[in-house]
This record gives sequence, structure tokens and C-alpha cells, in this order.
Amino acid sequence: MRSSFLLLLVCLLAPLASARQIHSFRLFCDAYPGEAGNINESVAADRLMVSSFFANNIREQAWGVTQRTIDLYGANANLEQFRRRWAEFSQGIGADDTVYVHFSGHGVIPDRETGEQVLQLCDENAISRLEWAKLIKALPCRLKIFVTDCCSSYMDHDLAEGDEEVYPWNTVHTLLLRHEGFVDITAASPGQPAYGTQTGGYLTINLLSDMARFRTWKEVFFHTQARVYEECVRDIRANGPADKLPQRPYAYSLGKPRIAGGGHAGLATTPDPEVSGFVLPDSNTREFTAAQLQSLGLLQLYLARNEIFARHGYDFSTPMLQRYFAAQPWYQRRPGMKNPELSRIESRNSDLILQVEKSKGGPFIAGKIQLPDQGGSKPAPDVFAYSSKQMIPRPALERLTLPQLSIARNEIYARHGYPFRSKTLQQFFARKPGYRRNPAATDPDFNAVEKQNLWLIKKLERIKGGPHSW
Repeated sequence: MRSSFLLLLVCLLAPLASARQIHSFRLFCDAYPGEAGNINESVAADRLMVSSFFANNIREQAWGVTQRTIDLYGANANLEQFRRRWAEFSQGIGADDTVYVHFSGHGVIPDRETGEQVLQLCDENAISRLEWAKLIKALPCRLKIFVTDCCSSYMDHDLAEGDEEVYPWNTVHTLLLRHEGFVDITAASPGQPAYGTQTGGYLTINLLSDMARFRTWKEVFFHTQARVYEECVRDIRANGPADKLPQRPYAYSLGKPRIAGGGHAGLATTPDPEVSGFVLPDSNTREFTAAQLQSLGLLQLYLARNEIFARHGYDFSTPMLQRYFAAQPWYQRRPGMKNPELSRIESRNSDLILQVEKSKGGPFIAGKIQLPDQGGSKPAPDVFAYSSKQMIPRPALERLTLPQLSIARNEIYARHGYPFRSKTLQQFFARKPGYRRNPAATDPDFNAVEKQNLWLIKKLERIKGGPHSW
């Protein structure tokens, strides 16, 4: 009896002991007053990018982790809030956990000899980057990551981000959960400024992009540093002034990869054996609740819903899903399979996931993307109904054709009543009940989310040789 009780106790405690957390503390100073506010839009874009990256790339159920996040921005990006929330954040961090800290805003370098950075908050108070780094490094967990994108000013064009398709989940898992030590990166080397655009800081744009591509922090930083520096040099050569300092990101430390058994080695390019290949590994055997799905972004929800069908060999027609599931070792496509027999649990989970998608502004992608030359008896739904409120993850766009990308871009314009010159687009959007043509809306006042989505769509149109002409 005693041994049975102890066995039961061990079983009950095991999940608690093995649970890992990813703790994120993100400070975005996007409400500076007066002239200092010239970077507010850039910092706001950083916030959108970082939030979307974590929501769409971390798989809590599959990885056996939970997320804990504190975001400070707007009027809350002040010294009082920082001190109070940091004290709260630094409690309850376990030895096997990961901490990610991100700052975007103004950085001041009062001492050019040492290059010591002071991070300026929205209430015009400041904190020492060095002292904050010491606090982060001392946290009692396996991996600490500290990223500061500061000293921003504007440059006039966008960064190249690469044209390869990206499905980053194995990569992000390796960076966040299979490294240890202290990753400490800042946007510029001592004594240098850092730059940004209306769509985000140069460091944040490139760092998140490279976190989706490379599986060690050394590789991530090497590529980020090189691309940011090269872009700045090109800009100076093209636009001057000749004495303008380029930006070269700087790493104080980069941690190191960790392999099973406690050793260290370079990580292979093969999939991480700890990653199951599912968003929700047991969605065919366990009923989920809406609360358990709330941390997932629209992309994760979309894949989780479709992996229920993929287990039955569903023959997908959407190019993105075709490519994604073809890369999963467990997926066995059954040609022509369009109506699999789902279990009661699978049906309920599929319906619930779709409900959560809709509550978050989805679904992720409209069923069939209708183009102007395809007719149809009903007005076409927007490709991305949420693209004025949430960022579109890049994988959603990578497999779209140029005409489809054009419609996705122009539906953002249409929400502002943009007076299209193309008769094809005039007729197409006139059929949509929400479109109200406004002859004066030739230069729409896009919000930060819309600017970010337009930037990414235009980037992919350029990569594909576009844009499409109607």
C-alpha cells in the first residue's frame, strides 16, 4: 500500500518537476514625447514583430513548456513600472527555464571611451544597460537572452531578408531550449549609432529573421551582424554623409549549444529529436479547452486544426499545407482523401480550434482565394481578414502567387476606401460589402500593423518578380 501511494505521488509530481517555462520580459519605448518620439513608430513595429514571433513559433503542448510574458509599452514604459514589473518577473524562475529580455527604444552613450549604454525610458528616466545585464545574467536558469535595439534613427529603405521559405519551429526550439549560458546582443558596437525604419529596428528585423533560419546563437548573430553592417555601408555610399558611422551589432556573449548528457557540440542540421512535429501531439486523444489554446497564434492554430486531418492522410490543396505536411515524417498522403472519418474527440477539437481562430480575427487563411478574373456568385472573403489588426506570418505568404499577393495587399488599401485606378480592382472590391470608395483616400493613414504587413507583402512581391498588374 505504501509503495503504491509513493508511486502515485511520483506520477502526480513528475509533470510539475519536468515542466519548463519560457519567461519573456519585453520593454518597448514607443511613447516618447517631443522630438524623441521620432522613433515611436519603429519601436511599435518591433513590438508587433517580437509578439508575433513568439505567438507563432513556440509550441507549448508539443515542447512541454509554458510561456510567461510581461510586456511594457506606451505610458507603462516608465521607470516605476519597470522596477515593479522586473521585481515581479525575476521571481519564480526555475533552473531549467529560459529567459528572453528585449528592449527597443533610445540608447544614450554618455561615455564614448567605454561605450557604456544608458537605456532611455518614455518618462525621460534611464537605466544602465550594464547593470540590467548583470541582473539578467545572475538569474538562476539555464539560458538567459538579452537583446537591446537602441540608438535608433531613420533610414529610407528596407532590409533584404532572404528569399528562402521559412518554417522555423525546430530552429526556435533549439535556440530557446537546447542552449545554455548568456546570450547578450546589442544593436551597435561601442560608440556607434543604431538605425531603424518605420517597419522596425535593423537589429530586430534581422535578428528575428535569422532566428527562424539558424540553429545556434553564433550563426544567428554572425548573419545578423553581417547583413546589418552591409546595409548601412550601402546606404552611406548611396546617400551619405561620408562621415556617418555604420552600424555593426555587437555580442558580449552568445551562450553555447547543449546536447544530451550535459556535453556541448555544434548542432546538426537534422530535426531536433525532442520536437514531435505536431502543434498539439494528442489532439486525437484528448479534448482541449479554449483556455489551453489561447497562447497559440493564428498560424499555430491553423496548423493544429489541419494536422487533425493530416493524421488521416488528407490530400491538401493549399500549397502551404502541402509543403508543410509533406515535410512531416508521420504524414502519409492518401490521394483524393477529402472526407476522413474523424473521431468524436477529433471533431470537437477541430471545431474548437476554428472557434478560437475566429475569436482571434481568423481564420488564418480564407478557404479558396478568389481572384477578380475567377467570377463567383458571392463576394470573395478577404484573404487575410485580420491583416489590419494582426501581423501576417511569413509562411502564409510564401506560397501565394503574385495575383494572390496583390489581392492580399490591396484589401488593406480597400479598408481605407482607396480609389483604385484599375477597373478590375474597382469592380472586385466594389462587390465587397465593407468597401466604400473615397476619392480623397489616395494616401491612407495606415496603422502600425498594416504598415508591417504591407512591407512584408511588398518584399515577397519583389522576390517573386512582381507586383502583378491588373
